Amino acid sequence: MKKKTIEINSIFSIAEEMVKHNGEDSFCYKIDNEDFLIASFDGLGGSGAKKYENYSGKTGAYIASRAVCGGVELWFNNSKDEKEILRYIQDALGVCKKYADNKVSRIMGSLSKAFPTTASIITGKIDTNKIDITCLWAGDSRCYMLDIDGLHQLSKDDLDGQDAMSNLKNDGVMTNVINATTSFEIHTNKFDVEHPCIFLTATDGCFGYLNSPMEFEHLLLDTLIKSKNIHEWKIALNERMHNVTGDDYTLCVVICGFADFEDIQRTFVKRNTYVVDNYINTQNDVNAMWDIYKK
Repeated sequence: MKKKTIEINSIFSIAEEMVKHNGEDSFCYKIDNEDFLIASFDGLGGSGAKKYENYSGKTGAYIASRAVCGGVELWFNNSKDEKEILRYIQDALGVCKKYADNKVSRIMGSLSKAFPTTASIITGKIDTNKIDITCLWAGDSRCYMLDIDGLHQLSKDDLDGQDAMSNLKNDGVMTNVINATTSFEIHTNKFDVEHPCIFLTATDGCFGYLNSPMEFEHLLLDTLIKSKNIHEWKIALNERMHNVTGDDYTLCVVICGFADFEDIQRTFVKRNTYVVDNYINTQNDVNAMWDIYKK
């Protein structure tokens, strides 16, 4: 048997609620032999603001993110086939509807949806010298890969006419979201990777309160370079996001293919310097920088 040249180094999450015990994000992460799962979900508190007596007065957004998270974890345990994930998600939503009280809420309107949530999901299968990656998403939670060339957004936001920069200034209209009222789509992006990298799933509380997408990469790299180990990096990420966000936030991380933590830092030290010099410590117009960075 050939020795594997890529292995999973670490997997973890950070998450925080703005209102304790009422946060509308959820997440799951798991390693199953040579497969991994990271997934982040953001229940939509606007369209899902209706509260359900049968669910202890929690909102539809609160219930949706957790139920769909459970459905995705069940899918990973039993199937892992991206063609079947929609059925598992719909089954989870069906359970939400089955046990919900059906009283009409005064806040229900044309924009309201039953049990709405976003999803950003990455699964990976470790082969001998590569990782087969599947990204699945709906809404504006994101899938990312961080490698020696920088931070790559692997998903495309379901927002009307917005990109990662413009959405920071103008709230776009969500064009596709998981819910129990209307039809929706689970997008898919598949590829393989043959080099060390870090995969992340994130709700918009992680990146939506920064001034540019470049600052999100800097946040990841700066905290990484200044930490002594994975545990310190996790704490630093959490502290930095706590200080800048105005929302619930959830970040799931899996690190693959490095020799040790020092190897991770060596891999990214030059990229960190480049980002600082070209995008952070500069007086250049942020939109002009974005035009270069987004490529």
